[in-house]
Amino acid sequence: MEGTLQLKETDSGWRHYILLNNGGHYDLHCGNSLEVQLGEWIPDDEGERFQANNWLPGRYEANLSYDKPKAHLYIGYAAPFGQGLYIVLPMGVKVRIPER
Repeated sequence: MEGTLQLKETDSGWRHYILLNNGGHYDLHCGNSLEVQLGEWIPDDEGERFQANNWLPGRYEANLSYDKPKAHLYIGYAAPFGQGLYIVLPMGVKVRIPER
């Protein structure tokens, strides 16, 4: 399942979901495996263009209790104390649920 990360407000609060390429929705839950597509700027004849390439795997977690909910992608643990490393995902970024 692949699409873009979105946010909606429901009767029970904020929720992140994936707006699928076919127009459907997939609700995300804390602990879901999730991948975000990375890319890079490539020089070309007109300056540069953005090219999508590999996927960064991680675990979806969220802070939904504030006025500005945030989606986090946990990508590993830092030595020596085992602290979680994560990135904050912007809305609209391309994501997918990895195949098992």
